[in-house]
This record gives sequence, C-alpha cells and structure tokens, in this order.
Amino acid sequence: MATQKDGSGRIRITSEHLRTDRINERVHEMEQAQKVALVRAVGSPSSQSGVNGAIQNILILGGAGLLGGFLAFIFIELSVRLLENASSTANNLAFTFLMALIIGVTVSIIDAAQSRIFSKVGTAAAIAIPSAIGLGLILGLIANEIYSSLIENVLAGWDGVDEAWLINHLHLPRGLAWSIVGISAGLTVGIASKSLKRIALTVSGGALGGFLGGFLFDFVPYELDWAARLIGIVITGLLIGLSMALLEQAARTKWIEIVEGGMAGKQFILYKENITIGSSPQSDITLIKDSAIAPIHARVISKAGRTTLESLNPGMPCSVNGQVGMSFQIQDSSEITLGATVIRFRERSSASRPTGSIERLS
Repeated sequence: MATQKDGSGRIRITSEHLRTDRINERVHEMEQAQKVALVRAVGSPSSQSGVNGAIQNILILGGAGLLGGFLAFIFIELSVRLLENASSTANNLAFTFLMALIIGVTVSIIDAAQSRIFSKVGTAAAIAIPSAIGLGLILGLIANEIYSSLIENVLAGWDGVDEAWLINHLHLPRGLAWSIVGISAGLTVGIASKSLKRIALTVSGGALGGFLGGFLFDFVPYELDWAARLIGIVITGLLIGLSMALLEQAARTKWIEIVEGGMAGKQFILYKENITIGSSPQSDITLIKDSAIAPIHARVISKAGRTTLESLNPGMPCSVNGQVGMSFQIQDSSEITLGATVIRFRERSSASRPTGSIERLS
C-alpha cells in the first residue's frame, strides 16, 4: 500500500501501513535481539551440573595420572634395558626421574586441555616440561638418598631368614621415596597452572598419591616381574592424579559451573582474587562456542569477603538472576548470563549470607 500526503505535503503513515508481513518480521527480530542476554536457549539449569562437573574433573585428572603412569612404565622399561650394566644408583635415579617427569607432564597437559584452547595447552607444556626435568632430577636425587638410607637400616635389622619381615619393612621406605616423586609431579602441575594457591594442593595430592602407590607396590607379587612394575607404576600415577583432584574439590571455596552453552558441565575453581572471563585465550576462564561473548567480557573480583561481577564492555552488560547491569555483588548460586552462556557462581563459605537477593551496583 502506498503512503499518502496530506495538504501540507507531509507524508502520512496510517496503522494500515504498519500491518505488513515485512514490518511484523522486523519487529519480531528486534524483540528477539533484546532478549539475548535474558533468556536461556534450553530449559532450566540442572541442579546436578555442579556435581557432574566435580566428578568430571576428578575422572579427568585420575585418568591423566593413570595414562602418565602407563607412559612412565614404558620409558622406565626402556631405561632398564639401556642401563642393564649400570649401578643400582643409576637405575634408581632413572626410575624416579622418568616417573616424576612423565606423570607430571602428562597430568599438566591434560589438565590444560580441559580448556579446549590449543594455546593454553601449548603454554602449559612449555612450562611443565622444563619444570619437570629440573624437579625430577633434584627430587629424584633426594628420593634416592632417602630410600637408600632407609633400606640400609632395614637390612641391618634383618636376620637374613624371615622374608616376610623384610617385605613388611620395605613398604614405608618405598612409600616415602615415591611420595617425593609425587611431590615433583604435583609441583609440575601447579607451576604449569600458574597459581600459587593451587601448587599447595597439587603438591599435597602428589605426595599422598605417591606414598600410597609406593607403600602398596610391595604387595604386588615379585613373581609377576614386569607386570608387577606395570601395576605398581600405573596405580601410583592414578593415585597421584586422583589425590590432586580430590584435594582440590575438598579445599575449593569459590568456583564457577557452566550451566548452559558450548562448555556446559565444566567447572572452574577460582584461585585468584581477580578472574577474567571471555572468549579470548588471554582470559583466565575462556568460554568457547559463543559468538556473543567479548574477548575479555567480565571480571570476578573477590575482596574483603565480598565477590563482585563487573562487565568490562559498556555496550555488553551482564545479567545476574534476570537483572541486567554493569556491576553486581554476587553470592552462592547466583546465575550469570554472558551472551548465550549461563554460568553459576558457587561459594562454600556462604552459610551466613542471605540467599535469593542480588545487589546491583550499577
């Protein structure tokens, strides 16, 4: 329908002009564009997403440790053949070095691969490999000295007849020596993640897993020969990875769960007071498969017992529990929408805080 002109020459648009399919389509598109930050694409968030994310992290690090143990076994067997005529000290040093190096590097790389960002995996590997080499050599020497000294004391007290007594007294020396191997692996993982707080947890987990693996090793029948070494080393790698993951989950105080989006089900523990979130690999938390998220989209600041979410882009506000703004004080279970991705902020030390309310700071 053509537009009309009144007596003054001005264009007159009536309601009939606005009742066209083209106009209705454009209005619908504009309404949907305004809702992007406020609606979820699929259903409501699952209350099990946090549990699933924690289990996923535990399984991934445990599996990484198991794989690292298997790879370490292969290289250790090769070294045994190469050092067949070498001294027991050289063989012991090669054993501890290779186990610490390979388990530490494997867990570090697979841990970084959870981000699904190639550059972050490359950075972790570039840090982990030289760190593991240096730590493996230094701590391997310490582990060998401790083990040799303790074994000498055990042999000095053995009557030369009671083999059961001897085997029972080998558990502790091996456990202590392998705990140092675990410490080396834990240091490698912590250093590669570039977090001082995390280093304490990964070192503790590595020490615990290494001790348990070494302590249990002598329970495997010696008659199995190489199979005994395979079982012992693989179990040790598994225990190192599991111990790190379990301690991290037990000690976490603040973390983020991805409820909906391209990384749904993932969990990120917040170790720093200032955490950036965005689509860029330079962000502390990188959210992929969401074109509506800016390279550095928002920041989570923890200070003086309060946690604040800030949008870093004036034209891209955040949505927290349905409220839109540039800055919010958030608390346990606050749901944050960035682009089409929904994340849930979790905080363990929130029992004394009220729930269900959000303080908008902008």
